[in-house]
Amino acid sequence: MSLREVAEKIGTTRQNIQVAEKRARNNIRLAEETLLIYKLISSPLKIRIDAGTHLVDIPRIVIGKADESGVKVRADFTLIYKLLHFKAQECIQGPRLIKPVIIIVTAQGDVEIIPYDRVEKYLNIVEDP
Repeated sequence: MSLREVAEKIGTTRQNIQVAEKRARNNIRLAEETLLIYKLISSPLKIRIDAGTHLVDIPRIVIGKADESGVKVRADFTLIYKLLHFKAQECIQGPRLIKPVIIIVTAQGDVEIIPYDRVEKYLNIVEDP
């Protein structure tokens, strides 16, 4: 529906709907950032994978670092590989990373993959005592 159609249905102006939509989108963005910061703070394992790393090496790196940290990963090679393609598609070209990524492993063993440039500004805040 267009903004005008929504406004007519609820009996207000298009401008009011536009302002409400802008606020809602901003609230969603803030909520996503809050969740990301929470994951960064609460996760026992954060792994930076640099550009140039071959994609097939990444699952082994993640599982190895998790073992060293005593965190049980609830993902196998295939799932981690698929998550890379799904969550960090813009960081991949051919069989290698062209931009760094951060891989978060939660205390429950869930794996989250995030482009590094999306979390870079929060890492200093999270890691400072």
